[in-house]
Amino acid sequence: MKKTFAILLLFLSVFMLWENVSAASMRRRDDFMKPQAGIWFGPGMPLFELKDKVEPALGGGAFFRLNTPLTYFKTGVEVGYQKHDSQGVNGISLVPIYGNVLFLLPIKFPMNFQFKLGAGGVKVYIKPEEKQQFDPLFMAGLEVSFMAGRMVNFGLRFDYMVIYEKHISGAKYNGYFFNTGLTLYFNL
Repeated sequence: MKKTFAILLLFLSVFMLWENVSAASMRRRDDFMKPQAGIWFGPGMPLFELKDKVEPALGGGAFFRLNTPLTYFKTGVEVGYQKHDSQGVNGISLVPIYGNVLFLLPIKFPMNFQFKLGAGGVKVYIKPEEKQQFDPLFMAGLEVSFMAGRMVNFGLRFDYMVIYEKHISGAKYNGYFFNTGLTLYFNL
């Protein structure tokens, strides 16, 4: 048992060392592998039960991403804003704030493909009642971008967000949104 544990520990140590060395050399060559800050804007569309009650609207946001010791992974923080007209109330404003983990698809191609998973919360403002609440949020997404120079990338993003509201007494369903947008990345 101790021998198996020692071999496993040795293997993980060698893997992490190799990963750090290859990640460092790759980051020096590849501008996609630099930390990023950026902005996005595009339509947010309600799905399922909400699509008949809430209108699509433009939204936007900002993000910041850092590299991890693993070559193809980044961690990020995002904040956004969307204001939707609604049939039940005059308007719903959403301010999602969440963290995510991004996986860069390891293919050599002029475009960058990143998958992401995240969780956080969303501040929901309901008008005219002036109610507000903070609900849990889960998201999954895909980003496609290409270099427009050493410092700038342009891209498209596709995010599926679930606002978990069933924990509230009287809530019949969760909020589901699909956001798409144009993205401007700055490689730092």
